[in-house]
Amino acid sequence: TAARLRERADEVASAILTSVAEPFKTGRVVAHAGASIGIVLMPEDGHTTGQLRENADLALYRAKQMGKGKACFFNAEMDAAAQDRRKLETELREAIERDGIELAYQPVVAAKPGQITSAEALARWTHPDRGPIRPDIFISLAEECGLIDRLGEQLLRRACRDAQEWPDHVRVAVNLSPLQFLSGSLIETVRRAIDDSGIRADRVQLEVTEGLVIRDVERTFEQLEALRALGIQVLIDDFGVGYSSLSYFQRFPFDKVKIDKSCVDDIVTSRAAKAIVQAVVGLGEALDMGVVAEGVETEEQMRILVASGCTHLQGYLFSKPVSVHTLRKMLMAKRNLGAKVSKAA
Repeated sequence: TAARLRERADEVASAILTSVAEPFKTGRVVAHAGASIGIVLMPEDGHTTGQLRENADLALYRAKQMGKGKACFFNAEMDAAAQDRRKLETELREAIERDGIELAYQPVVAAKPGQITSAEALARWTHPDRGPIRPDIFISLAEECGLIDRLGEQLLRRACRDAQEWPDHVRVAVNLSPLQFLSGSLIETVRRAIDDSGIRADRVQLEVTEGLVIRDVERTFEQLEALRALGIQVLIDDFGVGYSSLSYFQRFPFDKVKIDKSCVDDIVTSRAAKAIVQAVVGLGEALDMGVVAEGVETEEQMRILVASGCTHLQGYLFSKPVSVHTLRKMLMAKRNLGAKVSKAA
């Protein structure tokens, strides 16, 4: 019966887990191993070998999530999210294969004189059935399934090609994933993207998050120095949340520091947020770094940020992320997004 099959499978799985967990000698040391097990029953969990294998893998995935030494039976309802994520992974892989991840660009405006000085390249994926997929979802998925190096290279190359057609004073900023620093090929990838596009290296900005640095301090700073040696500007992004450390600025001369949107959101009502912004501005002035405030949405926020000494501003007050064609028109028209900024300054 099905009940007996389930009971028997549970007994076998428990016996395997117990056996595998037994310590064993390897030369001079005692070693320990562990296992996780996913279980399916036929026919309720599938009628074909492929279907059973896929469902067993989903049950195994849930067993691993629960911790070491667990066995899980496939559960269609509980494993639906994992199954959906796996399907999305396959579709993301296909999208990357055909170079189907697009870029939108959000302008960055100088406080003085209020003109666009750079644009941040932001990855966008419009799924044929699901519609737009949030970047935090598909970027983290690309990191998890080993696709981030290829995706990162594609986006960097496209951003460099796009920016080569902009006015010569406008830079392009590209975000790097911490995992791209682990591949060993990042410097060569960046060098090739610049050489192939023909863009001047000093028109390329690479944004790294502060969380990156704590993963491997020495290796990270070695690569940042190699990137700087190419002539590229290096920005530290999302500063003010997470693992902020002033020691980063002792180790590496960042060109700009970007104040996280969470500080900007509260700057009108929070003394602490205002103090953090002023402290970062003071640090920027002392170390000759530009200070970019992200997520500016209101004129009141803009006035406080400009009065505090932020050198650059970015946010919906000036422009949402736009297509490369729209940005090119804005740049060619020399549209002054920051006329209000100039007055505030």
